[in-house]
Amino acid sequence: MILQINKMYEPDIGGVETVVRDYSELLNKYEKVIVLCISKQFTLKTKIENINNVKIYRCSSFGTFMSMPISLSFFIIFFILGKRARIIHFHEPFPLGTICGLLLNRKKRVFITWHSDIIKQKKLKYIIELIQKYLCKKAEKIITTSQNMLEFSNILYRFKNKTIIIPLSLNRDDYTDNINLNYISRDLINLKDNYVLYLGRFSYYKGLDVLIKSINLIKNEILFVIVGEGELSEYINKNIKNRNNVILINRFVNEEEKKYLLKKSKFLVFPSILPSEAFGIIQIEAMAYGKPVINTSLPTGVPWVSVHNVSGLTVEPKNINELTKAIEKLYYDDVLYNELSKGAFDRFNKYFEKEKTDKALLNLYFD
Repeated sequence: MILQINKMYEPDIGGVETVVRDYSELLNKYEKVIVLCISKQFTLKTKIENINNVKIYRCSSFGTFMSMPISLSFFIIFFILGKRARIIHFHEPFPLGTICGLLLNRKKRVFITWHSDIIKQKKLKYIIELIQKYLCKKAEKIITTSQNMLEFSNILYRFKNKTIIIPLSLNRDDYTDNINLNYISRDLINLKDNYVLYLGRFSYYKGLDVLIKSINLIKNEILFVIVGEGELSEYINKNIKNRNNVILINRFVNEEEKKYLLKKSKFLVFPSILPSEAFGIIQIEAMAYGKPVINTSLPTGVPWVSVHNVSGLTVEPKNINELTKAIEKLYYDDVLYNELSKGAFDRFNKYFEKEKTDKALLNLYFD
């Protein structure tokens, strides 16, 4: 049995959750997979679920503290399942999961996927990083998603000899023109084509304040569609009231709606400002449709996913003027747009098609 450890799992949405789901569903074809995670909402009950034939233990939760879910049952269930597991696969950073590394049997096979360093929780960071180093020493292999992350990480550079790079990926056949309109809500169906799209969480590190300030400098003829939910929802609502060229969809969308939004857009803007943004899987989803990406020069995998003047444009984080100029240039320069659109599709096929990365993961587990 393979045990995957992460703080949340589908239907809770996020880049890491997508990775855990993809790993679990792939590996489950060859060996039984169990995912251990924590309920997003307060609950005193631990639920055992089955999603696409993967068994999920969603532990009881006291809510979150400093963006970290709190659960006592998580440790108990980890102790039980960990004894049965042939391989335990941790997804970092997840402090409760990291702490469970202290309970591991020395002979247990351990893999880690390193998505990001701890950035925000500075008070916990020093203690958790000590345990992360201990966990990394125990690990047979560590996966990270880009060379940039391997070089940037405060932890990983110590373990280069056991770290391999497997980028996040998508199945190209899932990103076609065949979108089921029955799953598209009314607020999306009548959107005009060729808008500039932001799609993701409204979180502190996503650079939405920079994007809003940039929009306020741009002509009304460029339409922006901002889609998602999070702690910055109120800020966005307040600051777009006087703009008739901004459509806010303040909710999470389903998979078909996400594909529909990407397909109808002109390009994606991804203005993240902090290294908490380690990769940005939405970038490759856009590139699968041949949509260029405007991203930022973070020291993580973000600017490696979509490369400046190859598949999009890259600007300095928090630089409002650079972002504004990039949006206007990509929107109005048809020659550049067509070149980067082709570059986005070609780069997706070269690096991020799922068949290649699935093979690398299976070789890791079953060689």
